[in-house]
Amino acid sequence: MMSETNKYFPHLFSPIQVGTKTIKNRIEAAPALFAFEHYIEADAFGYYPPMPERAFRMLEAKAAGGAGSVVLGELSPNHTYCKRFPFEPDIDFSSREDEIFQITKKTADMIKSYGALPIGELLSTGEIKTYIGDGINPKGPSEKDLEDGVTHVDAFTKEEIKEHIKEHIEACKWFRDAGWEGIMIHCGHGWLPAQFLSPMYNKREDEYGGSFENRARFTIELLAAIREAMGPDFMIEIRVSGSEHLNGGLELEDAIRYCKMCEPYIDLIHVSCGHYLSSSRSWEFTTAYAPHGANIENAAKIKQNVSVPVAVIGGLNSPEQAEEAIASGKVDMVSFGRQFFADPAFPNKAAEGRADEIRRCLRCGRCYPGPSGEHETEKWTVKFPPLDSCTINPYSVWPASHHKVLPELMPEPKASRKVLVIGGGCGGMQAAITASDRGHKVILCEKARVLGGLINFTDHTDHKVDIRNFKDLLIREVEKRPVEIRLNCEVTSEIIAEIDPEAVILAVGSEDLILPIEGIEHAVTAMEVYYHDFQGLGKNAIVLGGGLVGCEAAADYIDHGVAVTIVEMQECLMPEVTGLYRTAVHDFIDQKGGKYEVGAKVIQVGKDFVVAQQNGQEIMIKADSVVNAMGRRAHKADELKAAIHVPLWEIGDCVKARQIGDAVREAWTAAMEIV
Repeated sequence: MMSETNKYFPHLFSPIQVGTKTIKNRIEAAPALFAFEHYIEADAFGYYPPMPERAFRMLEAKAAGGAGSVVLGELSPNHTYCKRFPFEPDIDFSSREDEIFQITKKTADMIKSYGALPIGELLSTGEIKTYIGDGINPKGPSEKDLEDGVTHVDAFTKEEIKEHIKEHIEACKWFRDAGWEGIMIHCGHGWLPAQFLSPMYNKREDEYGGSFENRARFTIELLAAIREAMGPDFMIEIRVSGSEHLNGGLELEDAIRYCKMCEPYIDLIHVSCGHYLSSSRSWEFTTAYAPHGANIENAAKIKQNVSVPVAVIGGLNSPEQAEEAIASGKVDMVSFGRQFFADPAFPNKAAEGRADEIRRCLRCGRCYPGPSGEHETEKWTVKFPPLDSCTINPYSVWPASHHKVLPELMPEPKASRKVLVIGGGCGGMQAAITASDRGHKVILCEKARVLGGLINFTDHTDHKVDIRNFKDLLIREVEKRPVEIRLNCEVTSEIIAEIDPEAVILAVGSEDLILPIEGIEHAVTAMEVYYHDFQGLGKNAIVLGGGLVGCEAAADYIDHGVAVTIVEMQECLMPEVTGLYRTAVHDFIDQKGGKYEVGAKVIQVGKDFVVAQQNGQEIMIKADSVVNAMGRRAHKADELKAAIHVPLWEIGDCVKARQIGDAVREAWTAAMEIV
């Protein structure tokens, strides 16, 4: 029976044959950190419900949200030299009776109940195994000592290669017996198969090293053995880097040749890019400083050379771009990773003609910051910054959100309350949306003539198009609801008395931080520059403050042809930020010729100069303009709070100047607590 053609995205929601399997649409929920936490018995992270329940529900949200296939990432086929983290459990792949197997079976059954295809992922770390103090050396293609001065890599013997292939097969059978329909073998991002393929890693002189065919031999023997053991009905997908984007790394031509060699044994090629040890610079994870759909063109070139279906991932957050990529014949499927954190129901929304309701991933790196230390100035002892909640999704389960309490555990409202929300920025709008959905009568007051608050500056910068889209979504969502919106309304004690609310959510935001520096009045603020469309900066500008605010502003000025010098008091730019996003911003400034003086304390400001103390000496910097981007401070609104005599919640920047995600999360929580 032919499926009905979707009238909104006909190609994206058409079924596809992959091997012997039929997938209901072209959307894959990509593997995401961390599958093994799905199996932790104790709640090592202090959440309730504990991690197994949260992880199960994260996968359920993807399946229920409309994904065609759901990939469980990332399990190691070996739990000694492949073990990545201390809390990763040792799975007994020979057991069909233990609790881990039962949870895995339950997960597959759940995914199938939504009509999606459950796929497991196996990842072998090779020499990139994290040093966890267990005394077990990683294994790679060749023996070496790593630059950390601690880790020694043992080279795989031929016997160990054969044994490792057997371990993969045992894990595949374990997945199959638990009801999973196939496997993804991770052959990209610098993991073990890619290490064997890459001459940067592989210095062997036997049949597994030297020529391209020899370096591909490990992968081909692995895939051939899995196919022989599992038969034609077990789907085999490989994930490859279309390019590693590294000097001396694997390039597109290598990927094409590699995929053609793998093709006889596989059903689907999943094209990513990059390298785990260079997550920002190699675009393993794209940010706002990389294009959406970064791998589509490479995937299209691979597809031209193979006959099996090709999927693509990388910076994709829109069904429109996914539809175009498939309709044009460039790819057969589209795989979404962080977008499923931002809005796990986005496939259903797209299929139902509600694409304007999709919360589209900001690519901000908050959910997965990436390893620290990629940029040379980032001297952090913490290699892996903690995962955090999704900036724009306040109500889903881990890892999309790190709420201690799940939505259904919040108290039900005892009555419909009159709720006053003061402030129409992202926090205020989210509070209004959630409170309205809970059945409350909401009045939203904003002193400006439009909603949006501080993030209206994104209307003036293409680097922030994803945040702009989120701001516009919030405005649409507020306007769809029975929320009374009062613009040009600066709330006073008289207005509070007139409204007579039963609960108040204060979201009045922050204001520019103006430090007591001689001549600081000569500097324009970063926000003023945006609202004047970068006019008046001249040919060159000095940016006071090298935190994230100042550096992102500087990047925008550079984008508009303005030469920039950043002055920062601390010893590096963006000292409050770590991970892949910091690297992306810093690299943009470096590559575009931005200059900076660090360890420099500003002592005087003029209209066209700045004097600072650096290394015990005074330096003077000349420019056409000076911008104050030293940050923001909370707008406390103490007089206003004194007039409020009902339950009050303060959220977002008026508590402390922070980020969008803090405001959105606190807004949701506050609205959920109104009973």
